[in-house]
Amino acid sequence: MPKLSKNACRSIVYNQLLLDGWLPSGTTPSNWGTVTIGQLQLDDPPLPSDSHFQKKKVALEFQAAFLRANSSIPSPLAELKTATETLAGLATWCFDNQVAT
Repeated sequence: MPKLSKNACRSIVYNQLLLDGWLPSGTTPSNWGTVTIGQLQLDDPPLPSDSHFQKKKVALEFQAAFLRANSSIPSPLAELKTATETLAGLATWCFDNQVAT
């Protein structure tokens, strides 16, 4: 199965975060790639029983979105734990780490 294009990966990342309401106020289609993971405020404040609960949920949602697009990625949880990672960088990681299904 062929890999998704870089643009398709960017679209999945943007649309998933947009649909789930994670993008901060003022985010537009032209500037979303510069938003950092830290600005999404995932797990802010963290749950005492699981400090990465929301990050794990978002990671699973990304994996499901790629599966719906006939692609597959490993869990992006480590990327979601990096507060300085940009969404454009996350989309590039998704493109680079697609797994043949």
